[in-house]
Amino acid sequence: MSNVMCQTWKVVVITPEIPFCGETEQIKRVIGSGVFRLHLRHPKADEQTLRHIIEGLTADERKKIVLHDFYNLVDEYNLGGKHLNGRHPEYTSVCTSRSCHSLDEVAASTDMEYCFLSPIFDSISKSGYASNFSNDDLLKAKEDGIINENVIALGGITVDKISQVRDYGFGGVAILGSAWKDGIAQLDIIKQMME
Repeated sequence: MSNVMCQTWKVVVITPEIPFCGETEQIKRVIGSGVFRLHLRHPKADEQTLRHIIEGLTADERKKIVLHDFYNLVDEYNLGGKHLNGRHPEYTSVCTSRSCHSLDEVAASTDMEYCFLSPIFDSISKSGYASNFSNDDLLKAKEDGIINENVIALGGITVDKISQVRDYGFGGVAILGSAWKDGIAQLDIIKQMME
C-alpha cells in the first residue's frame, strides 16, 4: 500500500505493564484527549483486574480499547479489538493489530487494521531494548511500500522524533514510556504527538 498524502495521523497510547491506582480515570483522560486507540496491556494481571478497569469506562470509551490478553472481554464489553503479540501470536477473528519486530512481519500483516513496528528508536520503557533498524532500512521500506499509513512506529518515540517518523512514512506512533509518569498520563506530550 502506498502512502496517502492526506492520511490521518494516529496516536496509540499503551498502558504501563503494571496496573496502578486510579488507572481508569487516567485512561479516561487519555481517551478524552483524542487518541486513536488505547492499548490496555497488563501481561501479568488477571482477568478480574482488567474487568475492573473496563467497567469504569463508558461504552464510547470502551470502543477505543484494544486488549493484549483475555480476548473474551473484547466481545463481552464491545471493545475496540484484539492485539496479537509474542504471548498470543495465534490468529483469531476480529484481530485489530499485531506487534512486529521485522519488516518481513509487517509485510505479512496486511490483514490487520494496523501493526506496530518496533523498536524504531532505543526504548524509553525497556532498558537495553535498542533500535532494530537503520535510517536506510526505514527509508527503503517506505519506498517499497512496506511502511505505510497502516504501520505504527513504536519504541523510543518522543516529540522531537515525530518529524523523522513522518519522513519514514509511518501512519502514526505508539507511545508508552513518554506517555506516563508515575501513573499520570502526560496529556501535553500526547497532544503534541497528535499535532
